[in-house]
Amino acid sequence: MEDESYFLNDSSSVRVGWDATNSRAIEHTTSISTDYAKSLPYGKIELGAKARIRRLPADYTITKGTNSIIYPDLGDFSDWGENLYAGYVNYILEKENYYIEGGLRAEQTNVFYKVDPTNIYYADNDKYDYFELFPSVRFTCKMNQRNKISLFYNRRVDRPGEPELRIFPKYDDPELLKVGNPYLRPQFTDAVELAHKFSWDNGSLFSAVYHRMINDQYLRILSIDDSNPDYDIVSRIYQNTGNATNSGVELLFSQDISQSWKLSGSINWYQNNIIAYQGTLLFPFERTFSIASSSDLAGDFKISNEIMLPRDVTFQIIGLYYSQKNIPQGKELGRSSIDVGIKKKLWDSKGELFLSASDIFNRFGIRQELVTEGLVTLYANYYETQIIRLGLKYKF
Repeated sequence: MEDESYFLNDSSSVRVGWDATNSRAIEHTTSISTDYAKSLPYGKIELGAKARIRRLPADYTITKGTNSIIYPDLGDFSDWGENLYAGYVNYILEKENYYIEGGLRAEQTNVFYKVDPTNIYYADNDKYDYFELFPSVRFTCKMNQRNKISLFYNRRVDRPGEPELRIFPKYDDPELLKVGNPYLRPQFTDAVELAHKFSWDNGSLFSAVYHRMINDQYLRILSIDDSNPDYDIVSRIYQNTGNATNSGVELLFSQDISQSWKLSGSINWYQNNIIAYQGTLLFPFERTFSIASSSDLAGDFKISNEIMLPRDVTFQIIGLYYSQKNIPQGKELGRSSIDVGIKKKLWDSKGELFLSASDIFNRFGIRQELVTEGLVTLYANYYETQIIRLGLKYKF
C-alpha cells in the first residue's frame, strides 16, 4: 500500500497560498504457477507455467488553496492492471567435456490503464497486449581441468510498474515535478556473451566479452513547462527514449592469499552507445523532446578482502568505483564506496552476529549532470547508500 500526502505552503513574490494532495494505492497481486522437472541420463528437462494478475486502483485527493499551483483537471482516480500468462521449457544436457542449457519462455501480457474521464492530459484510456518469446542458450566446453569456455545468449524484458505509469504528479517539489506516463511501453534487451574461465589451485580468473542491445529503454526526461506566466516548472516525466547498445570486457579475479585471507576483484570496461531519438511529451501540453546520439567509455571496478580472524571472526572490506558515463540528456558522474563488515559465529556455527556499514564516506549517491534546451541541472540522489546494519541470525 502507498499512502502519500504533500502539504504545500508558499510565500513568495508570485503568490501566497497553500495546497494539499494525497495519493492512496493498494496493489493486489495473484500468482499461480506450476513446475515439472524430470532427470535424464545426461541431464534434465524442466517445464513450467505461470499466471499473474495485478491490479492497482489509485485514488487522488486534491485540496486547492489560494492561487493554487496544482494542475487543473487531473481527475481523482486511476486503475492499472496487468495480466501475464507464461510457459517455459528448459533442457540441460551434461557430458564429460561439454554442457548445454537451452530454454524458451513464451509470454502473453495484457495491460490496461484507465484514467478519470475528467483528465484532460491523456484523452484515451490506454491498453495494449503483446506476445513475446524469450529464448536463452548457454554452451560450455570443458577444454581441460583448468579451462572452460562458454557462449551465452538471452533475451529479457523490463516492464514499467504502476509508479512509472501514474498520471498524478508527486508534489514533494512542485517546481521539479516528477510524474509518470500511462503510455509507457516495456524495454527489451538482447545479450550475447563469450566467456573463458581459468582455474588454479587457490583461485580463478573469469573473462568475458559481451554485447547488449536495448530496445525502447525508458527513464525520466527533463523538460521545461513554460505554460505558467509567473514561473517555470521543470517536469521529470517517464518516457521511452529509443535504443542503445552496450559492449564491453569483464574480468573477475579470485585468489586465496593464505588460509585466512581471500582476495577478489572485478573490472567491467565497456562502451556505451546511445542512438539519437525524438519523441513527444503529452503532459501538461504536447511538445517534442530530443535525445542526441552519444558514445562513452566507462568502467566499474570492485575489490574485496575477506580476512578470517581468531575466535570465528571474519572481517571484510570492499571498495567500489563506477566511472563517469553518458546517459540520455547528459552524463552520470563517477562515484565510489567503501563498505566494511564483521561477523562472528556463535553456538557451534548455528548463530551469527554481524555488523556492517556501507558507503562509509557517503560518495556512492547517484549524481547526474543533465542538459536540455534552456536548462542545465545537477541531480543528486543519496537514498539509502550510507547504512549501518546490526543483526543476529540463528538456524534451528
